[in-house]
Order: sequence, then structure tokens, then C-alpha cells
Amino acid sequence: MATKLHLGINLSFARLRWPQPSGWLWVVNKLQLKYVEFCSDLLDPILVSEPSLSEIAAKTKKEAEKEGITIFDYYTGVIPRSTNMLADARPGIRADALRWCEGALKVAKMLGAKAVGGHFDYIPYRNLMRQREKIFLMQNLLKSYQHLSQIAKKEGLDFIMVEQMYNPSEKPYTITEAEEFYKQVNEDSAVPYFMTVNVGHACSYNYPHEERDLDPYEWLRKFAHISPVIHIQQTTAKETSHRPFTKLYNQVGLITPEKVIAAIEESGSKENYLMLEIYFPLTVNEKQIMADLQETVNYWRKYITD
Repeated sequence: MATKLHLGINLSFARLRWPQPSGWLWVVNKLQLKYVEFCSDLLDPILVSEPSLSEIAAKTKKEAEKEGITIFDYYTGVIPRSTNMLADARPGIRADALRWCEGALKVAKMLGAKAVGGHFDYIPYRNLMRQREKIFLMQNLLKSYQHLSQIAKKEGLDFIMVEQMYNPSEKPYTITEAEEFYKQVNEDSAVPYFMTVNVGHACSYNYPHEERDLDPYEWLRKFAHISPVIHIQQTTAKETSHRPFTKLYNQVGLITPEKVIAAIEESGSKENYLMLEIYFPLTVNEKQIMADLQETVNYWRKYITD
């Protein structure tokens, strides 16, 4: 039986350019997409205080529903990725990071999303090189995840997702590490923890790795069945490029819909949301962004109709 696939888009493209719901909904409607992954930079749970936070979330949910757009999940953006978050060596900062994550779960609920996903930790290099300190931070991270699972259950969310990354400071970054991490994080968890496979994150060649860790399709074969959301970008084997699927980038990129879908189906997955995660430099104008996104969607629509 073929895997049920849905095509959507991560709203990171809207950051700074279309921050209000009316703006990014206009873009999504132009692209004729029905599913979005909300970027936390558009509504940060800490930087935006009450009552504005609840008011904006409610308005966003209402306008999305009116347009027939499903906000599937709430995903970390650039702001949390720029800090060490739950793996910071300083306890006060870890506590604030936990507060951010708790807020993210609540915002997700207000938006009507099913889940929260992203990456919530970066172990500093100094601590990574000291075994006892690394173990302590990892133990603390897992305890934090258990706590957050309780909050997620209380808020009525279905699951939490952790994204696979590409260096030892961000867990997990290899296939072997991902297999072990998945088991550990789900021990006594109140809601399931799933993965987000990113086809552009199989680029750990500068760090200790196995050959299979550099194959995005092997990541899909191994984990697509426990990755409700899969991040799609055009990329090379040497970096996580986040390029659109245009004729120019498809000539040099290694991601093709045929191979992606075949690997997903080989995993035994029943259903996945393929979220386009395309980044644009601030020097690219809005007209070009729209053209590149439309070409990208048209390219994938040959294979995914929903």
C-alpha cells in the first residue's frame, strides 16, 4: 500500500517579509497549498507577551481556518536556533530555555496545531569535549524532554518532534545516535516523541560519521515511519542548502521526488507531511521568491497531489 503523502511548507520563508497572517496566507494560497508548518519566529512564545500573544494566535488560527489552511505543527525558527537552549552549561539559561519550550507548546495549542517540533539544544564545544559534562547535559536534556511531554499532554498535543542534525553538538546527528536517542527520549514519555528527517541534514562529513550518515535516502528508509513531518529542500552533499527546486538548483542538487518517495515507502510509513523548507537571502526580492516557490511546488505536484 502506497504511503499517504501531503505537500506543505514551513513558514520560514515569510520571516521578516510576510509576518502577519494575511501576508503568508496570501502566499500559501497562491501556491495552492493546504498545509503549513508554523515558524516560531512569526510568533515567539517569550518575545511576544500577553495579551498580544493570545490575540495574535487566535486571529492566526481563525484566518487560517477561514482560508482552508491547516497549521499542522509549530516549529522552531532562527531565534531559538541561535542559542544553546536546553543544553546550555548555565542552569539559569537552561531554565529560561525550558520556559521557552513550555510557551511553544501552549502557542501550538492556541494555533490549533497537532505538535511542536524542532531542535532545542546545542552542547557547547567545551562541554562536548569533557565526557562528564556532556553526559550531565544529555541527562538534563532527556529530563527536560520528559517534563515537556507532560505539558504537551496537558495542552492536548499529539506528539513532539526532534529534528535530526549534522554535528555532534546537536543530538542526534548520526543514524546510530538517532536510533538510541529515539529509544531514550520515549522512555516514560507522556506523549510520543518522533523525529523530523531533513533531507538536507545528511552532511556530517566534517565530523565522525559512517558512510550511511551522508545518504539522505538512508535516513528516510530508516526513520520516515517515525517522522510525521519530513523537511524537503534542494541541497548538495556538502551543506544544508535549503534551495528551491528550480531548474538551476535541480541540476546540481541530489534530491529528487522519485528517490524521496521510494525511500519513504521502503520505510513502511503510512503517512507523511512533506514540508518544503526553503530559505532565501535578504537580497532576493519578493517577486523572485514567489517565482521560485511556485516552480518548486509545481515540480513536486507531479508526484504529490494533496
